[in-house]
Parts: sequence; structure tokens; C-alpha cells
Amino acid sequence: MDLIRLLRSLEEFLYELVGWLVFYPRTLWRVLVRPGEVARYTRREFAKDPEHRFADAISPVLMLILSVVLAHALEMAMRTATLSLSGPLGKLLFSSEQGLLLTRSAVFCIFALGAALSTLWRQRLPINRDTLREPFSIQAFLACPFVLLLAVSQAIGASGTAEARGWGAAIGVAAVVWYLWARTRTFVALNDVGYLPAAGFVLASFLLTSALVLALGFAIVM
Repeated sequence: MDLIRLLRSLEEFLYELVGWLVFYPRTLWRVLVRPGEVARYTRREFAKDPEHRFADAISPVLMLILSVVLAHALEMAMRTATLSLSGPLGKLLFSSEQGLLLTRSAVFCIFALGAALSTLWRQRLPINRDTLREPFSIQAFLACPFVLLLAVSQAIGASGTAEARGWGAAIGVAAVVWYLWARTRTFVALNDVGYLPAAGFVLASFLLTSALVLALGFAIVM
């Protein structure tokens, strides 16, 4: 009986893994080129029962976690140097592969959370588990290409040559520009607001969240 349950669990895992191979690149491409449409799709999915959501895609938070894992795998393949910190908190967060993955996931979840909270504030909605879930899921989708582009930027820039560092910096700037554009398109798609006001609101939210992340990083280093 235990063997049968184990085999069934293995079957479900392998089927899920094959599904990731199909749905991850398709979902990533949709987010990359049509973020506003993905936001509307996410809103429609949350109107369904939980067991029927995201049947033709990967759930947003899982998508973000997989993106962080892929970014980490890329850095390992490119032999990118890891952080070497002397502080106890830095060692706890960055001294192991598991700690590094969890920390990176948390950092990009902060970006998604900051965007979701600013959206609820703009819409004058109360902040609770029910109202936060949908905007956070939308922002988790948007963070996935941002994660991968920054990983590519870091991997290329760490190769040592001046030309590679220039390309790495260019890709990093492109990642930020795309992320701001995607968030703006999403905000316009879901709210009755013009493009310029939406861009200003998104930029302010992004700068505030970035300042928080940098402050936390400085505290870890110190």
C-alpha cells in the first residue's frame, strides 16, 4: 500500500514537472510581451474556484520561485562569484544554497508586495488576506522576467572584460525599464487612469520599494 501511494505521488510529481516544461516558457512569454493581458487573466482566474485556477499556466508564486531557481542555476553555470559577508546575518542568509534561494525569493517578493500594497492604497481598499492575494499574484508574475533579466545582467557583467561589464549594465537597465513599463501597462489595464499618471505612480512605488530593499541589504552587510 505504501509503495502504491509512493508511485502515485511520483506520477503526480512527474506530471507536474512536465507541465512546468510546457507552461513555464509560455507563461513567461505572455508576461514579457503582454503584461496587461496577463493581469486581466489573473483577475479572471481569481473569480474561479481555487482548484480550477491557472489550469493553462503556472500559479504566480510558484512561477516566481521557479524563476529565482533558474536565475540561480544560470549564475552557477556561469560560475558567478557569490557574496562573501562577515556579519552573522549575512552568513545565515548567503552561506548556503538554500539560504541564498530563500533570500532572493524574499527580495523579489518584497517588490511584488510593495507594488500590491501601493495598488490597494491607490484603490482605497482595505489590506487583508483576501484583497492582497490578487494584486500580489499579478505582481509576482511581473517579477519573473525581471528576476531572469537581472540574473543575465549579473552573469554577463561578472565575466571580467570591460565590454562584458558594459553589456551587463545595459541588460540591467533594460530589465528595470521593462519592469517599470510592465507595471505601468498593468496599472492602466486594471484601473481607470491615464498612462502618464500611472507611470508616475509606478515609478514612485518602485523607488520606495527599492530604497527599502537597499536599506535591508545595508543592514545585512553591516
